[in-house]
Amino acid sequence: MRMLNEYNLKEKGLFLSAFLMLSVLVIHDQLISPFILVFFLTTIPFWKGPKNLRSKKVLFPLLLLFLLYASSLLFVTRLDVAVLSLTTKLSFFIFPLTGILMSTRFKIAIRGMKWGMIAASLFSMLFSLFRAIITEGSISGEAFHSNVYGLNMHPSYLALIFIVACAFLWTEKRNDGIMKLFKWGYLGVVIVSLFYLRSLGAFVCVAVIFGGIPIWKALQSKNWKWLLTIPIYAILFYIGLQSSPRISNDVNASLSKVSEWSESPSEFIDSNVNNIESNTVRLVVWTLSFDLIKNNAMGVGLGDEDNYLCREYYREGYLGYAERHLNPHNQFLQTGISIGWIGLIVLIIVFISLIYCAYKTNSLALFIAALCISVSCLFESMLERQVGVIFLSIILLIVALSHPSFSKTDNSQ
Repeated sequence: MRMLNEYNLKEKGLFLSAFLMLSVLVIHDQLISPFILVFFLTTIPFWKGPKNLRSKKVLFPLLLLFLLYASSLLFVTRLDVAVLSLTTKLSFFIFPLTGILMSTRFKIAIRGMKWGMIAASLFSMLFSLFRAIITEGSISGEAFHSNVYGLNMHPSYLALIFIVACAFLWTEKRNDGIMKLFKWGYLGVVIVSLFYLRSLGAFVCVAVIFGGIPIWKALQSKNWKWLLTIPIYAILFYIGLQSSPRISNDVNASLSKVSEWSESPSEFIDSNVNNIESNTVRLVVWTLSFDLIKNNAMGVGLGDEDNYLCREYYREGYLGYAERHLNPHNQFLQTGISIGWIGLIVLIIVFISLIYCAYKTNSLALFIAALCISVSCLFESMLERQVGVIFLSIILLIVALSHPSFSKTDNSQ
């Protein structure tokens, strides 16, 4: 791999724009728009040449998803809200388009994005830890509430980004003494941050990683003995959960609520009116959202989801939910409500192709990223906020540009 000082001026511009774009995304995503534009412009010198679209096929389902969202504007009742929501999803168009147009220098763009995420995540974690400790005066974690911890983001997004950044760092080929020390230190900071964030989605992601790594190793090496390590990872995960009483209580509460809901969803809804405990909220809104999808096979249109959900809340007596305008807390349900069963199927295709193509890149970090962002969408409406939309689009772009067929054409980097 060429060093940064060996890049020409255009290549340095590409690397720097990619680095800054990811840094701003992690630290203050509200300022991201001009940085995306600059990144797009710095890719223009590298558009000349064969596009090899077959190797970039992972990008096309995301483009189709954007077109479905855009077409829903034809029948929405609140056009102004729909247009605003669509602008939030513009990255579903911009990043696939960028990947399709680029012909060379993929590794430089990927390197800039990876290191931008790694550096900005470390800054975010250390800054947040320092601020929370200063606020509280100790390290019990009382100050690490979602509206205190982190620079500007919900814990689910922060945890996802931190995990993926750590995966990128640990799969870096450089492995001298200093880098080993940095990797272990970084991992330690991530583990501490995840415990303090207490994000349900993050803990499920860690569980998926523990199961996914042996499967990935077994498939890559054709050595099925790797699967025997899954129980070991399960034990380590269990010990990790039990090491924190607060996290253990959170997990037990989640399992208890799921058990109660599974016995009778209708009774669960009737007996938990306006209960805002996080597990209860999810189970209630999931149930009502699924009913809404069944009754609106083509979707209600982008921007109208809130109106329809609030009607369901009022109908069931959940006035507190309606006042808070709670979303489905599940991206698949959110998309199904917006653009119907077709949109839901396309979204599932997006994630299946992402996981498959990430595996084909032979990059464990990208495989972990694909698994984690897919799992996170089960517990949050991840793609209803700008940071989630951009993060998924960037991961898909990196996967597309990491296709093994590009290694031969990009070796000059």
